[in-house]
Amino acid sequence: MKLTSILNNIILEVGEGSSNPYSYSVNDNVFRGGSKNLTGRDVTFTTEDGDDYIVNFVAYYGDHSRAKEKGPFFKIDFTTVDEYGYDNRADDVVNKGRLFRIMATIVAATKEFLNDIDYKEKGIKKMIVMPAKSKQGDDRRANIYMAYIRKQLPVSDISYDGKVMVATLK
Repeated sequence: MKLTSILNNIILEVGEGSSNPYSYSVNDNVFRGGSKNLTGRDVTFTTEDGDDYIVNFVAYYGDHSRAKEKGPFFKIDFTTVDEYGYDNRADDVVNKGRLFRIMATIVAATKEFLNDIDYKEKGIKKMIVMPAKSKQGDDRRANIYMAYIRKQLPVSDISYDGKVMVATLK
């Protein structure tokens, strides 16, 4: 196989979601006592080389308000977990060549979360993501995330200001 064929296959993969997701565990008990206008979920999974990941989802809706966001929205944040079970800093960047399976897992968990909370019924129309950067001005991860969001999630528009990504849900 020619190198150009291999590279084309890799480039076409970005955002296509053809990789199989890792199996993951769901914890919906993240807000004990809870609020009727706030729903959270933690999703955890482990890669074949032993990296433990956690994906945090928080949906704000109803009368729950946030200063910067107008109307209901949900936020996704993900990172690795250290050897003591604590979240690593969200701006830590792990590069181990598992991008496609990790993104496939995050997409699968996001779709499940959106369905489980019935985002349309709750009027949730925005998704917020704050991509990690290995250095200032490095938007490679944001570009990858936007490719997956556009191709795999029900969005009509997406914008990125260099810090925060906002996707409008259909």
